[in-house]
Order: sequence, then C-alpha cells, then structure tokens
Amino acid sequence: MGAFTAATVPAGWIVDRFDRRRVMLTVDACSATAAAVLAFCAWRGAFDPVPVLAAVSVLGAGWAVRGLAEDAAVPQVVEREQLGAAYGLFEARGYATGVAGPPLAATLYGLGAALPFAGHAVSFVVAGAAAARVRTPLQAPRVHGPVVERPWVAIREGLRWFASHPFVRTTAALTAVAEFVVNGCGLVVVVLLVGSGAPSSTVGIVLAGAYGGGMLGALAVPRLRRRIPAHRLLVLSAALGALAVLAAATGSPVAAAAGYAALLAVTPSWSVVVTARCAELVPDEVRGRVGAATGLVTSLPAMFAPLTVGMLTTTVGAASTAGVLAALLGGVLVATAVSRTVRLQAGEPLARRAILGGEPVDEFGSGHDGVDRADALS
Repeated sequence: MGAFTAATVPAGWIVDRFDRRRVMLTVDACSATAAAVLAFCAWRGAFDPVPVLAAVSVLGAGWAVRGLAEDAAVPQVVEREQLGAAYGLFEARGYATGVAGPPLAATLYGLGAALPFAGHAVSFVVAGAAAARVRTPLQAPRVHGPVVERPWVAIREGLRWFASHPFVRTTAALTAVAEFVVNGCGLVVVVLLVGSGAPSSTVGIVLAGAYGGGMLGALAVPRLRRRIPAHRLLVLSAALGALAVLAAATGSPVAAAAGYAALLAVTPSWSVVVTARCAELVPDEVRGRVGAATGLVTSLPAMFAPLTVGMLTTTVGAASTAGVLAALLGGVLVATAVSRTVRLQAGEPLARRAILGGEPVDEFGSGHDGVDRADALS
C-alpha cells in the first residue's frame, strides 16, 4: 500500500502525459515480471528481502498507474450513456476477485507454493494482451499539441482543477468517509464472529458472501440508475448503508454478517454514480491527474481504517464501534441530501437553458462547449 500511495499522484501525470495503451502495456509487463520474481522465490523456498520488496513495490506502483489509466480511458471507448454500466462492471470485477480469489489462491498454493504467484503473472500477460487489442484511441486529441510542461507543474494543474470543482471535491470527501466505514465495518464483523466462537472457515464464507452481494449490487446499478434519479440514488445508498452498519451495532454476529453483505450491496450505487459523473465532468487532458487526487483523498482514510477501528474495538467494544461507523455514514447521508452542489451536478435534469447567457444545456447541466453550468448555481 505504501508503494501504491506514493505512486498515485505521479501516476496521474503519467496517464495524462503518455499514450495510455502503451502505459498499460508497460505496466502489465513490469507487473508480470515482478509476480514472476515472487513465483521464483516461492519455488526456491527462499524469500530474500531485497527482491521481494522490489517486486512488491513494482506491483503496488503498477496497481496505481494501471487503475488510473483504465478509469481515464473508459470515456474514450464507451458512449456517455453507457458509462454507468462500464464502471458497474469495473466494480463487479473487484468484488468478484474477493469471492473467487482466496479459494483459488488456496487451491493453487496446495498444489505448489509458486503457483499463486505464477497465476498472478499470467493474469498480467492476459490483461496486456487485452489492452493491446483495443484499437480505439484511449486519449482525446490534444488541442494545443503534446504536453511538454514539467511534471510538477502539470501535477499542480491537476490538483488545482480538483480543488476548484465543487462536485468532484465534495464527493471525494464524502467517499473518503464512506470508504473508511466500509473498510472498518469488515473488521467489526470479523471481531464479532471470532468472539462468538465461529471457525475461520465460517468467517471466510461470510466475507465471500458479502463480496458476492457487492458484485450483484454493482451489476444492478445501471438498471437502478435508469429508474432512480442520480441524487436520489446517492441518498438512498447512504441511508441503506447506515442502516446496514447499525445491524452490527446490535452485537449479534448474524445481524452483523447480514448487515455487512447489505452494506457492500448498496455501496456500488454510490461509487458508480460518482465515478461516471466525474468522468463526464473532468476534461480528458487532466482526467488522470484529477483521478489521482481523488484516489488519494478517498484511499488514505481507508488505509487507516483497520488500525483506527481496531483500537476503537479494543477500547469500547465491537458493537459501540459499529455505532460510531453508522453515525459517520449518517453524516454522509445528511451532507449528500442537503448539498446543493451534489444535487445539481449528480445528473439531475436541469432547465434546458443555462441561467447565464441562455445557452442550451443537456440534462447533465453542461453547455455545448462542455463547460459545466451548475457551478454557477452552487
């Protein structure tokens, strides 16, 4: 995680500065090599610190670059009305790895210690081959030609864009709190299950089932989005999430497990709506850098969630900790419901003419020049 965090901001510049397909191919090649190094170490039965640390650092940094490149490229290959479905599949993919990854890794490890790492290396080769087959340009043509400014100047420009856009920065802050709650709630559930005497196999089944709920929830988002306005869906997701976390506050392991599954099932409704809307709002030339800033804001609290929640659980107990987490998500609910910025820019239909200048706007509040008009109302 340290390498991932350290690489996130530079990764945004890389994704905007260089051809995204080549970036993905390069990262996949480096990551496959790093995973192969780990497989070789496992085959030898000797995990020397230097090669292991180097390989893990490459994998962490590659994860940051590859993820940003994928997210930034999606609007170039997917029609605007299909962005929600595309990002929903991304979310479902992540949850699917939580369901299938642990048992598959355990099975491979039982056959040979090197096989999980070798399989990981093969997965990067497959990902690179898939990226190479995409023929659509993954970047919009640069109006002013190639970007030649110094890296730190370009990074500062992306950070400035992030800080100046109300919807992007507001939803990033709210998402950071929500991610903290989601990560922390998983630990609370594990503590309650273990405290009740549940075996490790039961804990694994509960977590896999929760990830399965998240996968189904992610696949359902496009259909929900067609039936429920975006702002209302965000409010509904936060409300149901807070109620789900409250189930763990009862102290019942069964209720906590069911609540965690429900929490993961409704979480994609928030993340997909926000991600798709940000993809529409952020210009392609800064999409990687703004995505990096957003990712840094949202991931840092989640990184410290296990430590913080673990300390709280030890001090006040698992049930009380769940109550604190539910209150935090309740705060996200209230902020989302009352925020004028989120309400106007989440994708709700606006007037057909902007207040400023009488310029025609589409249902997302953007003029034909691509400039968002809802900022004038927030």
